[in-house]
Amino acid sequence: MKKYIILIFTFISFTSYSQFQNGGMQGQRQRQMPQTQRAAPEPNYEVEKYLGIVVYDIEKAAKKSGVKLSSEEGKKFSEALTVYNKKIKDLRRINSFTLKSTKEMVENFQKKAIETGDNTGQIEIQKTMMEDLKPISEALKNEDLKFDASIKSILSEKQYEKWTKYNRKLYKVFPEPEDKKEEE
Repeated sequence: MKKYIILIFTFISFTSYSQFQNGGMQGQRQRQMPQTQRAAPEPNYEVEKYLGIVVYDIEKAAKKSGVKLSSEEGKKFSEALTVYNKKIKDLRRINSFTLKSTKEMVENFQKKAIETGDNTGQIEIQKTMMEDLKPISEALKNEDLKFDASIKSILSEKQYEKWTKYNRKLYKVFPEPEDKKEEE
């Protein structure tokens, strides 16, 4: 009989202790993690990234492509990058007003959408943005095609493969060469 009483006593002790422990832990969790609302982050739309505007770091591009800048090939590569960077900077400077106004338009829409939860004007904003940026996009495409042709003539096939891989990481995608399209 004493064994049963001791067994019941220990069972009740363990269950009450575990219930107390669980209740205590929940109270601690609630005290440790206060419920606070975080403010929504400020919209930061990167128009240049959307368009694919990249100004290359010559040394990094040479390293990623496997080109030694001290060689004759490296000098041509460096010169081609310098010319391209200058053209892109000029294009960006000439169209700075359009880029800035597009960025402000998109960010203002994003702020308004966050505050109100209303995204109904999104399609109109996208259409306006595409219309505004189309001339810049076409000019960039033409410059990229010229630049790609000059780089392809300078680099070996292996270096060119490394170059395109590096470019894709920078959000630049070159069109497929015409000879590959014809094979399919």
